[in-house]
Amino acid sequence: MRNLISIACAGLVACACFADQNPDTRTVLVTTITNTTSGTNTINNLRGYVDEIQVSVSDGISTGTVALAYVPLDGITPAVNVATGEVIAAKVWRPRLDGTDIAGVALTSDPPARVMLAGESLRMIVTGSVTSRVWTATIKLDNR
Repeated sequence: MRNLISIACAGLVACACFADQNPDTRTVLVTTITNTTSGTNTINNLRGYVDEIQVSVSDGISTGTVALAYVPLDGITPAVNVATGEVIAAKVWRPRLDGTDIAGVALTSDPPARVMLAGESLRMIVTGSVTSRVWTATIKLDNR
């Protein structure tokens, strides 16, 4: 009986240790509706490190310029691009940023670090797309 209880306790501890191992995945959609080739949408209250951003378009062949930027919580500081560029059908970004010195100048000599979000929003902006397309961004967040 004692061995059975020990095994059960070990199993519970293992479950607790590995419970948060899977990244959180969130999705944001932007639709370029009739007569417009651009669109914007925001996903709110993101928490964790941004590990990967996957962007794709509904028809699998269209081209557009996609920007993803986090919006600081104070509502005054400008949004910061974490991934931006031309996307043809699909693209994957693994954003990393340089730290800054006390004057706010990028420290290019340090290794880039993952983007950390603590309740901020992530805004997706699509421009230069064909009309009537749905652009999807899947954001993988990790809390480790």
